[in-house]
Amino acid sequence: MCLVSSISYSFLINGAPRDFMRPSRGIRQGDPLSTYLFLLCAEGLTCLLRDAEERKALVGIRISRQSSSISHILFADDTMIFSRAGKVEAGEIWRIL
Repeated sequence: MCLVSSISYSFLINGAPRDFMRPSRGIRQGDPLSTYLFLLCAEGLTCLLRDAEERKALVGIRISRQSSSISHILFADDTMIFSRAGKVEAGEIWRIL
């Protein structure tokens, strides 16, 4: 909680700073801990998507018949998930998320 409550915000009203507010929960942007939390969540999402692929509940895309399938791509803070367009696959993605 020290990371969350160690900052305060003030608001400009008619050009003058007024009332300070201290956040009571959540990680603020730029917090040194947020990078590690993102990596931890991305790794967890990757494991869940791989597990769904192994159980054949989710089918990724293939570039060719001999290539490996791709179920997701993570880049910076973006995630793309690839699967068939069906109710079962959509339900599985919903369950994972």
